[in-house]
Amino acid sequence: MELIVNLSVISVFIGLWMYARYWRRMCGKAFCQYAAACCGREEREKLMRYAIIAGNRHAPLLYALTYPERFDKARPLRLFEFRGIRCVFAGYYFPQRYENWLCDDQSGFVRKVYDFKEGRDPCRNCFSQAFRVLSVTGDVTAMFMPCSTSRRYHRRFSGIAAFLESGGYARSGLDLICITEDRESKHTSERRSGVDTANYMMAMGLRGKRVVIVDDLLTSGDSLLEYAHNLERVGAIVTGAVFLARTFRMPSPATVRRVVWKHHLSALLTGK
Repeated sequence: MELIVNLSVISVFIGLWMYARYWRRMCGKAFCQYAAACCGREEREKLMRYAIIAGNRHAPLLYALTYPERFDKARPLRLFEFRGIRCVFAGYYFPQRYENWLCDDQSGFVRKVYDFKEGRDPCRNCFSQAFRVLSVTGDVTAMFMPCSTSRRYHRRFSGIAAFLESGGYARSGLDLICITEDRESKHTSERRSGVDTANYMMAMGLRGKRVVIVDDLLTSGDSLLEYAHNLERVGAIVTGAVFLARTFRMPSPATVRRVVWKHHLSALLTGK
């Protein structure tokens, strides 16, 4: 009899535990769906916290995309150093696989990056702000990252080169390199590191010039380091680098949960 009672009690506890777990999972799913439907960051924040605490597996992804600055040491329009090079970027770029998870302002900025790549928008405001943050004094020349083809290079950078020179931010170095042959684009290659980028020649007039490297995206930083090295080989002095965007690297779910719990406890203590 005692055994039957004990088994009954254990069964009740197991049933209650499974019932609570089911509703916890359902609540997490609902919070995540509501958060994804919100267009603004502030509207999403509390819902995502609850979804993550409830154990929803998609919520960490949504939270990290909504608050990328909480998971990156480098911040938009703040000076940081990358392998000894002073750098500034205007905003975050998110790969296409995340496009359905982004807030409206993030989607708008990603479209701006694509427009810049195609030469439709020189993004004057973004680059002017970045140059002001970089704060390079004296005579400097903007050197633009070589592209896969000469046509793409001039289409992408002609507008911003003219703006930077006319605005007094930097002299244009657009014509100080010459694309000698077409190569495979790194962005379309399956093996980015295997793409030979040595498809350009540099003018000897670069010797002694103080230069700022300008590009659309900072991802791994390999292209930046290679280009900076080549500029220094011909005698240029690299004083910094300016990017329209930095590709966001997704943190691990465990890292996201740790940050969320920290902010959740802070919100509880402050009553927010």
